[in-house]
Amino acid sequence: MSVAQDEIDRRVGLMKDALRERGMKLTHQRIEVVREIAAADDHPDVERIFRSVRTRVPTISLDTVYRTLATLVELGCVTRATLTPGPARYDANVTHHHHFVCTRCGIASDIIDPGLDAICVSAGTKRLGRVETVEVRLRGTCSDCERDGGTDRIGQHS
Repeated sequence: MSVAQDEIDRRVGLMKDALRERGMKLTHQRIEVVREIAAADDHPDVERIFRSVRTRVPTISLDTVYRTLATLVELGCVTRATLTPGPARYDANVTHHHHFVCTRCGIASDIIDPGLDAICVSAGTKRLGRVETVEVRLRGTCSDCERDGGTDRIGQHS
């Protein structure tokens, strides 16, 4: 599943506005990082964003990608998620949603499901404190891995 162009444009606009309000210059490098994360629906890590942007902007540094993403997280435009072992991944979908993570290839997909949103917190859990949100992470084998019988590298179907 890919992100619709109108949603990419909306995300890019919000991120650019937030960076401007923070007083940051909208450099070509920052804008390319913004575009990359806005168009991603698979929760990429910093290294993957860096490699992808570097194909268009060979002079970009890994530090620029790290700093841009950290600022976007701080501004609430992107979330930092630890969905699988290894590096943190980033998600430009900041609306309430859940995740499905493939245990074979590591792909993470957003789930919008009112049934998951309606999960009731038990009285025993409520005794721990006030629950503000419930986030569900489903783990299993994605349809591509089921069909292909596996992957040759994490996150890349064979």
